Amino acid sequence: EGYFVVQDEAAQLASCLFDMRKDGVYLDGCAGVGGKTTHLAALLPEMGQLTAIEPEKSRYALLAENLKRLKITGVLTENMNLAKFAAKSKQLYDGILLDVPCSGTGVIRRRPDIRWNRLADDLPTYQQQQLQLLDFASSLLKEDGTIVYATCSLEPEENEQVISAFLAAHPHFFLADAGAYLPPEVSCLIDAQGCFHCTPDAGLDGFFAAGLCRTR
Repeated sequence: EGYFVVQDEAAQLASCLFDMRKDGVYLDGCAGVGGKTTHLAALLPEMGQLTAIEPEKSRYALLAENLKRLKITGVLTENMNLAKFAAKSKQLYDGILLDVPCSGTGVIRRRPDIRWNRLADDLPTYQQQQLQLLDFASSLLKEDGTIVYATCSLEPEENEQVISAFLAAHPHFFLADAGAYLPPEVSCLIDAQGCFHCTPDAGLDGFFAAGLCRTR
């Protein structure tokens, strides 16, 4: 009936890493069925704008259905991938959420098939795709804007290594301290680099999120 959305706490916390500006323009670059899109819409100030893109047709249909079910209006949606969107868009964004495709090893408790359906050899392919998505997102970001990079993976190849490689190739970005945006109750889930890093033994999904801020 559109009263609420069921979402793990770890996934909810990732959406909180933005400093929402009252007239800010935001993009969900890997919207899926809209779990984080709808959360961002709830957090968005009245004058803010939100666009969500999803390339896979069946997921895009569920995204539209979820927005309708929750009676969320004003979210612009596009059925295309981030590469095509970046090539055509004339808009720059204050914040971009990238909940990227990943191995999903942080959610094995809910999807035990992942244990048998993933190989270590898959990780370089995921990493390459994740870095490409970050590159596309960086071309769409305003100065002083933030990309929130998120995975439901426990693997450093998809998390810390991706962040390190991106920052090395983009010296005009720096890593924000996630602790500045999240409640003090979860300070134990902030790692030494300032990333949100949750493992299933905390009672939540395994999740990683990092804020990448553009200086120029």
